[in-house]
Amino acid sequence: MRTLDLHGAFVRRADLSGASLRGANMIKVDATNAIFRGADFDGALLDGAILKGADLTDAKNLTLDQLSRAIIDGKTALPAYIDRHELGLLPIDESIKIRGQ
Repeated sequence: MRTLDLHGAFVRRADLSGASLRGANMIKVDATNAIFRGADFDGALLDGAILKGADLTDAKNLTLDQLSRAIIDGKTALPAYIDRHELGLLPIDESIKIRGQ
């Protein structure tokens, strides 16, 4: 079985909802504002992946370790089972309030 190799790819604003990204090489991918709702990240390599503003709602098998190796921001929507505080992020609504002061 082959795995997806997106190393360094530019997939900004792409809709990859429900995609199987199991074991995918997503090192240094630019997925700014991409949609990954329900995607399966089991074993995916996210080192240096830019996930700023990405929608990871309901993503499966995504770990804190994977996200700590990626570049995310306050607008990145995380799955409910991931605690934003463990990644050093404020909740989305709080980070918006701080910026809009």
